[in-house]
Amino acid sequence: MGYRFLPVILVFFILSMFQAGCTVKKMAKQAAQFESVGMFKEAADLYYQASIKKPQAVEYKTGLKRSGQMYLEDMASGINHAFNRGDYKKVVYDYLSMQDFTAKVKRTGMDLNIDYSTQRLYENASELYLTERYEQGQKLITDQSYEEAKKVFSEIHQIKPDFRDTKNYLNTATLEPMYQNGSNLFSQRKYMDAYREWEKVSNRDPGYKDVKNLMQQALSERYKEGTLLLIDENFDAAAIALGDVYRINSGYLDVRSQYFEACNEPIYRRSNQQLTAGKCRTAYFGYDNIIKDAGDYKDSRTLKEQALACAQYPVAVHSGSMPQYSSDGKEFENVMLDHLLKLNDPFLKIHKLSVINSKIDNSFRGNPGSFDRSQLKELHDRNGIKAVLILSFSEYTKVEGKLEKFTKTGFERQVMKSTTGETTFYDKKVTYIEYMKNNGTSLTMSYQLISTLTGEILLSQRLEGNETDKMHYATYEGEQKNLYPAALRNNTYSLDDRNYSSLQSLLKSDARITSADKLRDKVFVDLSEKIANAVKNFNPEK
Repeated sequence: MGYRFLPVILVFFILSMFQAGCTVKKMAKQAAQFESVGMFKEAADLYYQASIKKPQAVEYKTGLKRSGQMYLEDMASGINHAFNRGDYKKVVYDYLSMQDFTAKVKRTGMDLNIDYSTQRLYENASELYLTERYEQGQKLITDQSYEEAKKVFSEIHQIKPDFRDTKNYLNTATLEPMYQNGSNLFSQRKYMDAYREWEKVSNRDPGYKDVKNLMQQALSERYKEGTLLLIDENFDAAAIALGDVYRINSGYLDVRSQYFEACNEPIYRRSNQQLTAGKCRTAYFGYDNIIKDAGDYKDSRTLKEQALACAQYPVAVHSGSMPQYSSDGKEFENVMLDHLLKLNDPFLKIHKLSVINSKIDNSFRGNPGSFDRSQLKELHDRNGIKAVLILSFSEYTKVEGKLEKFTKTGFERQVMKSTTGETTFYDKKVTYIEYMKNNGTSLTMSYQLISTLTGEILLSQRLEGNETDKMHYATYEGEQKNLYPAALRNNTYSLDDRNYSSLQSLLKSDARITSADKLRDKVFVDLSEKIANAVKNFNPEK
C-alpha cells in the first residue's frame, strides 16, 4: 500500500471514531433523560450499551450502576406485591429476570445487589409454584398426557433442575410415548418398527424399564418369521426378514447362515437348472454371484468350474491375404488377437488356425469364401474349436506422400519514417518456400464368425476405416512478420495484403506429419476393437 493512501485512511478512521463518539454521547444523554423520569430499565440498557462501546468511560458505568440498582429496587417492589397477592409465577420469573440482568451488568465490571428479602420471597414462591406445577405434571403423567407433562417438567427442570425427582418424570414424559408406541407396533406384529422405537428409548436411557429385553424380543420374533418363511421356501420374504435381524446383529443364533440361504438358494437352484439345460454361461454367473455373496455355499465352487468348462468357446482365427501387403495383413491379425486376449473373457479361448491346423488354414486361404463342412467338423471334433473367425480384406491402401516443395514470390514490407514524421512503406520483392505432403491409409474388410458344428454364420459385418494427415507450411529466412504474399497480374507481381494472415499461418504451421504406418495402426486398432467387442458380446447360448 502506498503512503499516499494513508491520509485518506486516517481521515476515514477519525470520522468513524468521531461518529461513534457522537453516538455514545447521544445514548448517554437519552439514558439520563430516561433516568430523570423514572424509566430506570430503559436508562440502564442505554448506559450498558454506552459502557460496552466505551468501557473506559467511568461516567457511563456509574450511570449504569445507579439506574440499574433503581431498576432492581422497582422489580423487588413488584415481586413483593406479587407474592402478597399469591402470584408466585410472577415472583419466580421476575426474580430470574433480575438475576439475568445482574449477570449482564457484571460483564461491564459493575456489581448490582439483590436484597436478601427479595431472595427469600423467591425461595418461598418457587417452592410453592414448583410444587403446584410438579403435582400438575404428575397428574398429566397419570392421565398419559405425556406431551403436556413434558412441557411442565421441562419448565421445572429449567428453573430448578434438582427439584424433587423432576428428572425422572421428565424422562418418563419424553420416553414413555415411544415406549408405548413400540408396544403397539409389536402387538401389530410390526417387529422391526417396534424395535426401532424401543431403540430410540434405549439410546436416551439404556436402563429405561425393560426396553433392552423388549428389543431382543422384537428381534427374536422377526427371526422366527424369517425362519418359518424359509421353511416354506418363500425365499424373498425370508431374505427380507432375516436380513433385518442380520444387519442389527449378525451373530444372532444362526441368522447368518439362514440369511445367506434365503438370498442364494433361489439363485443356486436356478443355476443348476440352467447348467442342466446347457445355459452354462448364465449358470456360471449365477454361481459366481453366490460365491461373492456367501463364499462356500454348498458346492457352488465346483459347479462354477463345471459351468465354465461347459461354457468355454474356443475360436480359431483365420486371416485372409491382404493384396500386395502381406506383412500388414499379418499385423492386422496380431492386433486383432491382442484385442481379443485383452478382453479377459472367461469363456473365449482364442487360437490361430494356422497353428492348430495349418492344413485347413491353407485350404481356406486357397479358396476364400468357400468352406468345406467336413473341414469345419474336423476342427470341432479333432481340435475342439466351436467357431472360426474369418477375416477378409477387399481393399487396402497405404500412401506415404511425396514432400512437395514450391518456391513462392512475396514482398517483405519495411516501414520508414521521414524527417517530418510521415510514414511510408518500402516493399522488397523476395522468395519464400512452401512445403506440402499428404499421407493416408484406408481399409475395407469383412469378418464372419462361423459355427464349426452347423456351418451357420453366427456373425457377419463389413467394415471400413480411413485415416489421413497432411502437412502444409512455409519457411522464410527474413523477418517473417513482415512477409506478404504476392499476386500476379498482367505478368507483374504486386503485394497481396488480403492473404497476409493465411501466409502468416503457414509460417507458423507444424512441419510434422503422421506417418502412413501410424495412420495404418490407428485404422487397425479401431476396426479390430469393433470385431473383438462383437465376438465378446456374442452369446452362443441365446
